[in-house]
Amino acid sequence: MFSRVFASKHASRALLGATGAVGAGMVYTNLNPQFTERNVAACDADPNSQTVLGLLQNISQKVSNIEILLGGGSGTTSSNFPSTAVAGSGKGIDIVLGAQWGDEGKGKLVDILSQEYDVCARVAGGSNAGHTIVVDGVKYKFHLLPSGILNDKALCIVGNGVVVHLPSFLNELDSLGGNGISYNGRVFVSDRAHLVFDFHQAVDGKQEDRLGRHKLGTTKKGIGPAYSSKIQRNGLRVGDLQDYDYFERRFRELADHHMRSYPGLEINVEEQLAYYKSIAPRVQEITIDTIALCNQQFEDGKKILVEGANAAMLDIDFGTYPFVTSSNPSVGSVLTGLGVSPRKLRGIYGTVKAYCTRVGQGPFPTELPITTKGDAGMHLSQVGAEYGTTTGRARRCGWLDIPQLKYSTMINGYTAVNLTKIDVLTGLEQVKIGKAYRYKGKYLSSMPASLEVLGNVEVEYETLPGWTEDISQCRTFEELPLNCQRYILRVQELIGVPIRWIGVGPNRLDVIDRGVGWDLSE
Repeated sequence: MFSRVFASKHASRALLGATGAVGAGMVYTNLNPQFTERNVAACDADPNSQTVLGLLQNISQKVSNIEILLGGGSGTTSSNFPSTAVAGSGKGIDIVLGAQWGDEGKGKLVDILSQEYDVCARVAGGSNAGHTIVVDGVKYKFHLLPSGILNDKALCIVGNGVVVHLPSFLNELDSLGGNGISYNGRVFVSDRAHLVFDFHQAVDGKQEDRLGRHKLGTTKKGIGPAYSSKIQRNGLRVGDLQDYDYFERRFRELADHHMRSYPGLEINVEEQLAYYKSIAPRVQEITIDTIALCNQQFEDGKKILVEGANAAMLDIDFGTYPFVTSSNPSVGSVLTGLGVSPRKLRGIYGTVKAYCTRVGQGPFPTELPITTKGDAGMHLSQVGAEYGTTTGRARRCGWLDIPQLKYSTMINGYTAVNLTKIDVLTGLEQVKIGKAYRYKGKYLSSMPASLEVLGNVEVEYETLPGWTEDISQCRTFEELPLNCQRYILRVQELIGVPIRWIGVGPNRLDVIDRGVGWDLSE
């Protein structure tokens, strides 16, 4: 079993902003150096006790309530701590999200955290979301399964918001068995999750080919066409396989619809039906009402972790449309893709690569050329091994983009940041941070919706000195080279969210956990 990487031995401070009835004030507290998340969980197990964070939140809420009674406040509070609807009870759903354009390393943090969770879930996207985890030199690549599957005690749920290509999913399960990982009784798929068929994937490819040089850069995994079937209300769901006659009728109708819509598309309906009939018993064994399951697990006091897929800038609503995925990788997908209320959410952890990458088409303000050996772009690409888990495509690389991160933070409300692959910057003489956007001489206050504007912004950079020391063995923040520390603290200052986890290498243990409740100004 994996052992958590604990926080720094140095004492940390917690900061909570509260507005009092007689004026603004700040509440400070010193936390015990050993007061890590593990200890928080232990305290929460006692119903008669509360964590320091929970007490501070309660104080803040009581102050706010007094303001409302006196007519002097709006009832809102500001806090640097993870919000929780049930502070001090230990109950809550924590979420790991991608904060950039994907491929940030969410799976690794989920793998680390999942060792202490009872339930791990996927809520959106499909097999287009690749997560790679390295354990004892063995590389695991997951596409539909939650990365928490490596915790042999955790339930793994594929929620109703996910679109599932069953052949790929079953192959993924088979590969687990080949690596000695037991999943029996631990993996469940929502009966409401929609199905991706082979012809959805064929249509995905045809649509991309039609666009020519204006292609979107999809993974051609059929995700968009499957969501289209869902929205057009002619799709099929995993639970439909439990009534094969119904499934067969609907499948024939859906296949006919696609062959009429895409001349030249050929679907061997009988072969496909025979395949789905053959796998139906196996699929039925893992099909369940995951909405009821998740909510019951919550009521039973179980710890639930949600693994986001894709990332904020690929969100169908908030991303660089139309160069986006076909779902909502933002925090809202947890509610719609798992069937839980917002009152049950707790920590929201944004995963941020120490630089930026993007796969496929679309504007990328801080992009660097990957042409000349020794240049920063080539360094990031080669040292970072920036190739897609799902497609194998080379990723575009660039400097960290603060305006983009602030936009992502505004949408998702990150309570802490997981900064990954800081080790990739090692060896660069200088590192840059994209600090602001200017368009036609004027600073932009937010991420523009217009791709014309975003594609032509002038990025204002801040340059910091680099470092050459190997950081892969560092396990506390203080062990990092001074210039590396300065870079991290500057990023933290610019985005205004605590950077809790720091990835210093590719392996499972190569993570620094700074713990909870320390001051942003340190």
